[in-house]
Amino acid sequence: MERIDSVLWDEWVNSISPDKKENDAECSGIIEGIFVARKMDHAVLASLRLWVFRRLYAIWKYTRWSDVNFSSYMRVPKSKKGRVKLILPFELYEDISRSSRTSWAWLRGVFGSCGSIFWPKNGYHLTFRVKNEQLCDKTIAFLNTRGIKNNCRHRSGNYEIQVRNHEAIVTILAGMELMKTSLMIEEKAIIRSVKSRVNMQVNCDTSNIKKSLQAAEKQLYISKLLVKTGLIDDLPVHFKDLVFTRLNYPSATLREIGQLLPKPVSKSTVEYRWNKLENMINGLFDGGTNVLQAKS
Repeated sequence: MERIDSVLWDEWVNSISPDKKENDAECSGIIEGIFVARKMDHAVLASLRLWVFRRLYAIWKYTRWSDVNFSSYMRVPKSKKGRVKLILPFELYEDISRSSRTSWAWLRGVFGSCGSIFWPKNGYHLTFRVKNEQLCDKTIAFLNTRGIKNNCRHRSGNYEIQVRNHEAIVTILAGMELMKTSLMIEEKAIIRSVKSRVNMQVNCDTSNIKKSLQAAEKQLYISKLLVKTGLIDDLPVHFKDLVFTRLNYPSATLREIGQLLPKPVSKSTVEYRWNKLENMINGLFDGGTNVLQAKS
């Protein structure tokens, strides 16, 4: 199966909306998300995410700034490694960043520039790591108006907005029209859930088998002790039947023992009778010392 991050960024970079207003809004979100600082009369935007600039270049010609030569403002390191910079006249930067209200298209731009999804062993985390408080407040307000629970913390000079609920993450991805990624996460969540339930069932079954075997071992010890000491002859018939059935079926469960008796009884009745025999054994031997515990 394809990796989620590969599918996510491939889908984010390559799908282009025919709606010019949506492209304007997404462009605004990207520009806000990668803004670093103002230097004189220019805004410096820099990022290690090269795909962000590919996306920005792809949608630029479908925005209302298409007559501006985007390439002339790009600064690519000679080694083609490290941060790519976009140095815009500050008036142009302000025009773009303030051009549209917050929307799903705008959030898509912000996510591409400073968002990530993490998938540890349990659950998923969607994070926006923004550089300034204003963008942090705008992003939180947008999520809150759509009922998407989130939390924010200030860490290493950035504001981290986190969404941890699986359904909320799927809602965000769908809103940003990243449908392929959304469906892929849904599929992985279902597989995780099934695996978790299977593991729980296996662990439960293993635990029950272990308990059943331990109980059978103790009952076999009691049965052999009663036969060896001759105490079996003094027991009521229903206790004798219980002892001999256990000796004949050493690995049977309590429920099976109950059904194998000459007069079948329930599991709870079998358990009650074994407890009576155990108490009797502990009361007869070693002046009340629990010989079953000593044996184990």
